Amino acid sequence: MARADMTGDADLAVRWKAPRWAAPVSLLVCVLGIAVASYLTYAHYTDVRNLACSDRGVVNCAKVTTSSQSHFLGMPVAVLGLAFFVAMAALCLPWSWRRPEPIVRYARLGAALGGVAMILWLVYAELFIIDAICLYCTVVHGLTLIFFLVVASATVSGTSRPVLDEFEDYDEYDDDDEENDEPATAGDGARVGSSD
Repeated sequence: MARADMTGDADLAVRWKAPRWAAPVSLLVCVLGIAVASYLTYAHYTDVRNLACSDRGVVNCAKVTTSSQSHFLGMPVAVLGLAFFVAMAALCLPWSWRRPEPIVRYARLGAALGGVAMILWLVYAELFIIDAICLYCTVVHGLTLIFFLVVASATVSGTSRPVLDEFEDYDEYDDDDEENDEPATAGDGARVGSSD
């Protein structure tokens, strides 16, 4: 009865498993991203002079963070970056990496790819429209790219294993027993009878 309950669902016959390093590494990148994006968000809502960064020459954080390209769809890019890393941190918790549903993997990978697309636009804007570079923005761009590489590598290198691997007692859920349910049941009964 217990075996039927645990293995009756054909959809759960094979379960994808992320590599062990996926959760800690991706979470670390997200935490770093949250820290830098929080600093940029703080500077945006207070005074860009709070940024410990040059305001002259090619490296000019104030020029970048106050340009028209510092907003996307009416939202400050710093806030969008912060929201991105917070959302990704939720998708990179160990619990999330253990989820067997493919939609979770694809959502995480798709969001990471969307982050890369966004930073490509922002780098283009810095180099060819604003004509200045923000060091903190560059750190966020680098972390976003690293995050994508980590998520993509973990998704590709994850393994698919039978659900039975997660049970402690392998003998109780042996595939050979499943193919020969009646003889196994008869054998169980015979053992019970002989023990009396």
